[in-house]
Amino acid sequence: MKLELDTRTSRRQALKAGGLTVTLAALVAACGENRGGDDAPGRVGNAPVITAPQDFEVNSAVLLRTASSLEYTAIAVYETALGLDGVIPADIEPLIDRLIEDHQTVADRMVELTQAAGGQPWTTPNPWFMDRLVQPTLELIQSDIVGIVTADADGSIRVQVLGELVDIAETVSTAQGEITATSSIDDPSVGDEITFTRLEGAVSDDVMAFAQALESLASASHQELVSLAASVDARVAHLDAALLEARHAAALAIAIRGAEGYISPALVGDDVAPTERGQIPHFAVDSVFGETAQIEIKAGPGDLNAVRESVVLQTPAANSFVYSELEPNA
Repeated sequence: MKLELDTRTSRRQALKAGGLTVTLAALVAACGENRGGDDAPGRVGNAPVITAPQDFEVNSAVLLRTASSLEYTAIAVYETALGLDGVIPADIEPLIDRLIEDHQTVADRMVELTQAAGGQPWTTPNPWFMDRLVQPTLELIQSDIVGIVTADADGSIRVQVLGELVDIAETVSTAQGEITATSSIDDPSVGDEITFTRLEGAVSDDVMAFAQALESLASASHQELVSLAASVDARVAHLDAALLEARHAAALAIAIRGAEGYISPALVGDDVAPTERGQIPHFAVDSVFGETAQIEIKAGPGDLNAVRESVVLQTPAANSFVYSELEPNA
């Protein structure tokens, strides 16, 4: 929804337009006319600085470089996950090895097509996705649960963690499972933070959900690149990759959820309930094939109220294209 700055802005309209993201221009307009000072848009809260996309040419080579970068991004995620002890279940490791092999095959094809289009091949992960999606998400997944020391109604010192108020101990039992302190619990004061391990299996669950979402993202990205490709060879390669990576996503959904992972209840009009840990479940058949909508998962531990952070994955756009002017080490 767009907030019209030339009309009176009510509190309700401001909230509907996105909470606290009200521009300085709207505030100035509400206060009156002929006000002096900087007329640049203002910023409220802790929103990151907006980075405008580079004004570079988008040609066949750029699209193919972007495609190969996504393949190398997926490979990097899988190799990182395999390097984390116990995160990938042993019975799923052969599947992950096969997915890495497939992504390398697709990457090699995109490299060949980039050269045929007169471009410089791209053989490393996508820098935009790595910096803004992959690395923050993997860090979030591996982060500890944070609890806050607080006073109970009777004045006793306890810790609020995952939406519960529990006694302070090395190992704490919550409704979701046991967690173990990773920071000192000696002489706690109200307001202190105590960190705890993730719930058993939580890191593995999040990594698998992230991998499945990345495969869905890769499939959707190749579908969108088909319509932009200039050559028949590139279109065929993108379609082949989209189908392959859709099968990857389906295989992971079944590996994660077993028999329940085949078909989404949404296809027969039922609600898709989150898991007991708040994860958004995805399925081998999530919806009508060919949709390229954004993909959402939950990652990392729950906050004080057991609310988990959302991670949204979207197909490449101007800010994540691998332009010909970019270098791998840039």
